[in-house]
Amino acid sequence: MKSYLVKLSGREEGPYSDAQITQMFANREVDRDTPCRRDGARDWRTVDEYFPTLKYGTEQPNVVPATSPRALVVAPALPLTQVKIADVDVPFPSVLKMAFKIAGAWVIVGVCFVPIFVILWFLLFAGILSFFAGHLPR
Repeated sequence: MKSYLVKLSGREEGPYSDAQITQMFANREVDRDTPCRRDGARDWRTVDEYFPTLKYGTEQPNVVPATSPRALVVAPALPLTQVKIADVDVPFPSVLKMAFKIAGAWVIVGVCFVPIFVILWFLLFAGILSFFAGHLPR
């Protein structure tokens, strides 16, 4: 089981499990920028690097604090609720890259399908003209 150390007020605290870190984030004891490292590792990272989905609020902790602030009791799973997206934080270079991919896809669609539509249009127009050409007076 993975365990983590966090740096709170300049002191190393822990080790904590995934569930405990999730609960601490929900209780606002740690935030995305809190220094964190795996137990036994040397380099410090942030809580966000180890738990990137916490910032979206999709992980609901299944634990509630007991009498001791660090003691955990397993609680029943919370029911699923409707999720509404209020804001999407996407860096501009990623949006630009996505726009170029979409534009490239439209170019490919145009190169492949426009000639087919043009040929079908001419065949339809030629068929209509040949139908009426037999009925025109000479």
